[in-house]
Amino acid sequence: NNFADDNYSTPSRHDNAQDSVVFQGGEESNDTGSDATSSSNYKTPWHGKAPPTPPWYMESDPDDSFERIYLSSSERKKYKHLRNLGSGGVVNKGIGIKHFYNPMCRHYRFDESAMPTVSVIMTTQNEPDDWVSLSVESILARTPPALLVDVIVVDDNGVPGHHDLPADIRKNIDEREWDYIKSLSPKVKVIKHDDREGCARSRLTGARVARGEVLMFVDSHVEMTSSTWYHHLAAPIVENPHTIAMQTIDVIDDLGTKDYGSGVGPLQYGIVNDQFWFGYQADRFGDYAEPIDNSRFAKEELAERKKMKYAAEVPDTREPYETPFGPGSLFAIRADEFWRLGGYDEGLYVWGGENTEMAFKIWMCGGRMLMVPCSRVGHMYRQHKEKDGRGALTRWPPDLPKEMRDRLGCSYRNGTYTGQFIVLKHPADNFTRITTRNNLRVMEGWVGDHPAKYAYYKRMFGQETLAPEFQRFVNEWKIDPAAQKQMQIKKDNQCHDFDWWDKYVFKRLTGRHHPWHPDNKKYQKVTCGSHKAKSCEACPQGNGKEWCNGDCSWCLLQNKCIAVEDKAKLCPSNAARKRRVLEKKLSNVKEAKPAEGQQRSQHLETRERAKLSDVKHYNTNNKLTISVVVPCGFEHDYFIRTAESIFYETPSQILKEIVLVDDASEPPLKQLWSEEAASEFSVKYVRLDEPRGLIGAKQAGAEAATGDIIVFFDCHVKPAPDYWVPYVNAVEGNYKRVVIPTITSLNVDTWEEFNRPAASGGGMSKCYLTFDAEFKWTTDKTPYVPIMSGGLLAISRNWFFEIGGYDSSMKGWGGENIDQSLRIWTCGGEIVSAPESYVAHMWRDGTAKTKANYKLGAGDAVKNRARAVKAHLGPWFEKKTLTFPSFKDWRGKELDTSSITDTFSNLKCKNFEWYLNRFKNIYRDAGVLPKEVFQMEAILDETSSTPLCLELKTMHWTNYGSADEIVLKQCTGDASASEPKPIWWHRSSRLQDGSCCGSLRAWNTDQCVDGRNPQLGATKLSSYTCNLDSGLEAFLDPPNDDTEEFLLKVGRDDQRCVTVKGNSSLKIVKCEHASKWRKRNAFTPIEYELLGGDSKSDWESDS
Repeated sequence: NNFADDNYSTPSRHDNAQDSVVFQGGEESNDTGSDATSSSNYKTPWHGKAPPTPPWYMESDPDDSFERIYLSSSERKKYKHLRNLGSGGVVNKGIGIKHFYNPMCRHYRFDESAMPTVSVIMTTQNEPDDWVSLSVESILARTPPALLVDVIVVDDNGVPGHHDLPADIRKNIDEREWDYIKSLSPKVKVIKHDDREGCARSRLTGARVARGEVLMFVDSHVEMTSSTWYHHLAAPIVENPHTIAMQTIDVIDDLGTKDYGSGVGPLQYGIVNDQFWFGYQADRFGDYAEPIDNSRFAKEELAERKKMKYAAEVPDTREPYETPFGPGSLFAIRADEFWRLGGYDEGLYVWGGENTEMAFKIWMCGGRMLMVPCSRVGHMYRQHKEKDGRGALTRWPPDLPKEMRDRLGCSYRNGTYTGQFIVLKHPADNFTRITTRNNLRVMEGWVGDHPAKYAYYKRMFGQETLAPEFQRFVNEWKIDPAAQKQMQIKKDNQCHDFDWWDKYVFKRLTGRHHPWHPDNKKYQKVTCGSHKAKSCEACPQGNGKEWCNGDCSWCLLQNKCIAVEDKAKLCPSNAARKRRVLEKKLSNVKEAKPAEGQQRSQHLETRERAKLSDVKHYNTNNKLTISVVVPCGFEHDYFIRTAESIFYETPSQILKEIVLVDDASEPPLKQLWSEEAASEFSVKYVRLDEPRGLIGAKQAGAEAATGDIIVFFDCHVKPAPDYWVPYVNAVEGNYKRVVIPTITSLNVDTWEEFNRPAASGGGMSKCYLTFDAEFKWTTDKTPYVPIMSGGLLAISRNWFFEIGGYDSSMKGWGGENIDQSLRIWTCGGEIVSAPESYVAHMWRDGTAKTKANYKLGAGDAVKNRARAVKAHLGPWFEKKTLTFPSFKDWRGKELDTSSITDTFSNLKCKNFEWYLNRFKNIYRDAGVLPKEVFQMEAILDETSSTPLCLELKTMHWTNYGSADEIVLKQCTGDASASEPKPIWWHRSSRLQDGSCCGSLRAWNTDQCVDGRNPQLGATKLSSYTCNLDSGLEAFLDPPNDDTEEFLLKVGRDDQRCVTVKGNSSLKIVKCEHASKWRKRNAFTPIEYELLGGDSKSDWESDS
C-alpha cells in the first residue's frame, strides 16, 4: 500500500491532536438553509469546546534549554562528531557552531505535552566525511526524547568507501560507520535500497515505516543548531494541521572543515524562476510599477501618483511567514496530511521536481507552506567541483547506474555519461535530463494546459512544442500509474487550479505573477555576468566592455554595450560584410542570361493552381491536410522552383503549408525570396542559424509543421499532378501507414521530369537492408517497402512524433532512413509504395551544378548508420555488422543509442528477428540471409596441383553497387576466418514462383553472377548488382546439397554452363562439355545462426 491514509496509525500521546484547526477564508457552518446570523446557528471553529490554548508563549528572559542537549554524560562521551552550540556565536576551529538566528527566538516557551511526536526521515547516497554520523548525532542530541519516535536513515544503494581521490580524504560511508550510527540509539533505523531510487522515492520508503505523528524530512549533511528546532516547526502545525513548516538554512562549506559561512543572509521568499528552478526572492512590492491611466486623473493628482513609491516588504526574522515554494527537504508535515496529499509522485526519479510538486500540492489542496526563522539548520551545499580534490566527493549530477541512465535517457559524450544535454543552445544546457523529465511531470500534473506551461517550453527549448525526446516524458506521464494516482488524489481533494494558485498564492506572497506571466516583462532585467541591469547600456557601469557580457555584447563599431540579439543588425561583423559580397555575386548569377535551350530563372512561369474538384480517385470526405517540409542547405538555385512546384500541384484545401527549412545557408534564403513573397505560395520559413544537416533540418521542419500529414521532400524536386492523392488516401485508412512515392529524374536546367517508367509500378521506391547498414533498391509485386530511401515520404504527424521523430544524436546525413524504417515496422506501422505518385528528383551525378554546397562531418554518415543498426539489430550488430571494414573503428567501443531506444520504449516494439520474418520474401526467399555459404572450387584434371576458386576480381567484403568481373584465383581461406579475403558464395534471388533460388550471390556484397544473357563462347563472366526477382540466371545443377559435384549453369535455357579453360580462365560452353565444380569450406554464417529455433524451423519447413 503506497499511501497510508487508509490505515494510518501513530503512537499518539494526544487524543485532541486533530482538534486544533485554523479556518481560512471565513467561518464554517455545517447547517444549511438557516439564518447564518442567528446566534443559535453560529458555530466557532472549536464549537462545543473551550477555545484552544496555543502551544507556545514568550517570556522576558531567554530559555536556557535553547542550547541544551538531551543526552546523559555517558551518552555524550560516545558521540564522536557532535559539536558545541557556541553560544557566543563564534566558530572555534570547527568545534563551536555559529548562530544566525534572531536572539528573540530564545525567549519562546513551549508546551511539549501539546506537541505531536516526530519521525525524522533522512535519505543518503554515497555521503563522505562522516556527514551521516554528524547529522544523526545532532538530531538525537537536540530533539526531546519524548517527542522523537525514530530516526529512519534510507541508504539509496550507496557504494561503500569508494572514490578515486587521495587516501587522506574521507571515503564514502561504509559498514563501519553504519554500525556506529545504529549503535547510537535504538531509535535509529537503517533501510538499504537494492536499487537506486532517488530522493523522492527514498523519502517515501522512510515515510511508509515512520511511526511519528509528524514526518520531518532531512538531508544527510545537516546539523541541528538548537534544542528547540522541532518545537518551532511543530507550533504552526498544531495551529493548522494542513501546514508544511520549513527550517531556515545556514550554509556549511563542502570542503571537509564543516565551517559555517555568513548564514543565509536576509530571510527570503522561496520562488521558481522561468526555468522552473528553485531560488529565493529577498523582498516584495519594492519594485512594483502601478499602471496609471492618465485620462482618469487631474494633472496635479497624476503627478503625485507618479511619485508614489511602494515600500519593500521583507520577511519577519522571528515569526513564521508564508512562502510559495521551499527547498526539497528540511521540512515537517503531519503524516496524515502527507498521505492526504498522496506523498510524493513515485515517478520522480533521482532528484528534482519533488519540492515544486509538494509546494503546489499543499497550496492548491487547502494547506500552506511556512518558513520558520527560529528553526535553524546547518546545511552543506554541493558547491565546489574539484577544489583540493574534496569537492569531487559531492559532485553533481551524481553518478548513476547504467540501468537508470538508460531508462531515463541520459546523454553520453565520447562514450562517457555526462548527465547533461543540450537543446538548441537554450538554458537546458546546464540542467540534467532527469530534472527536466521530473519538471515536465510536475508541469503536466499541476500547471496543466495553461499558457504558463507553453511559455516554460519556449524558455527552455526555444519553442512551444516539445521535441520527441522530451515529448516522450509527457507521454510516459499520461499512462504512468503513479501519475494517475496523483491526479486521482488531486481530484479527491478538489484541489484548485494553476490560475487560482497564481492569484491567491504567488501574486499575494511575491508581489508578481508566475514567472511566465506577460506582466513580468516590466520587471525583467538583463544579466551582465555576475550582476543585473535595467538595460545593456547600463551594464558596464563605467567599467567598459569587461562588464558587458551575459545577455549583452560589446560593439566595437559603436563603442557601446548592446543586446546580443541586436548585434547582427546594429553591429555588423566581418562575416556579415562577406555575406553581402556573396549576395552580390548571387545577384549577378540571377541576372546572367541562360545558355541556349536552358531555363535558369529562379521562378516558374505563373500558372493555374491544381483544383480539388478536378482530382480523381479522391474521397471528398477526407479532411486531412498536408505540410510539406523541404530542408534546404545552400540550395539557392532550386529552392524557389521546388516550393512553387509543390504549390501549383497541391490544391489549397489540401496544402496547409510548405515549411522551408533554411539550414544556415549564406546568404539566407529569405533574402532571395522574401517572407512576404514566399507566403503567397504558402511558404513558412524556419531559419537555423547553425547548420544541423539534413536530419536536424527535417526534424526542425516537422516540429514547425501543423498539417495532419508531414510530407518530406528534398530541396530539388518537382512533384507530378495528383502526387498527394495516395498520401491522404493511405493515411486516412491507417494513421501508422507511411507512403513512399515513385522517384524519377529531374533536369534542373529545364525543370522537366525524365526517365519515368512506361507503366505504373516502375521507378524507384523500395529498398532493403543489408547487414553492413546499407540499403539497396529493389522491386517486387507487393506494395510494402522494407526500407525507405529516406528523402521523400509522407507520414502522419501523430505517428511521426509517437515513434520519436528523427534521432537527435544523428549528424548531417545518412542512417536516418534505416532507423525510421525499422521504428515504423517494428512498432506497429507499415510503409507502402505509391506507384501512381511521381516525384522527379535531381540526382547528384558529380557535375558542378548538382554538387552539394554544404559540408558533411567526417565519419558522420558511418556513425549514423552504426547508431541505427545497433539500436535495432540486437546481436546482429555486434556479431555481424561490426565485422565489416567500414565499422572497424566501432569495435570494442561504447556507442550509446538511448536517444533512439528511449523514444519508443513505451510502444512495445518487436525485435529485429520479427522484422526478418516479416520480410521472409527478401531474407529467405531472395537469399539475402543465407543458411549456407561456400567457396566455388573448380574440379580440374589431375595435372593441376593448385585448387582454383571463383572470385570477384576487385571486390572484397563491401557493397559498391557496380559491376565486376568474375575470375579464377587460387583458393585460400577457411571457415574459421573472421574477415575472409576470398569470396564465399550463396544461393540468392527469387524464381518466378517466388521461391529461392535463381542466382548465386557473393557473400557480404550486392554482386550476383550475371546470367541474364550469356553468349556461348564468351570468355568473360561478369557480376552485376543483384536483382532479387531475377528468376533463373545462375544456379548449381543438380540443386541437391548432398551432391558433391555440380554444373554451374547460367541463363534461362538450361543449356549453357561455366567451364574452366586451360586451368586458368573461364568460358561459356554447352553444359555437356563443361567442367564441374564443388563446394569448398561450406559453413553456416553467423547471421543465420542468430535466428531463433522457431524461425529456423519455419524457414526450413517453408523453403
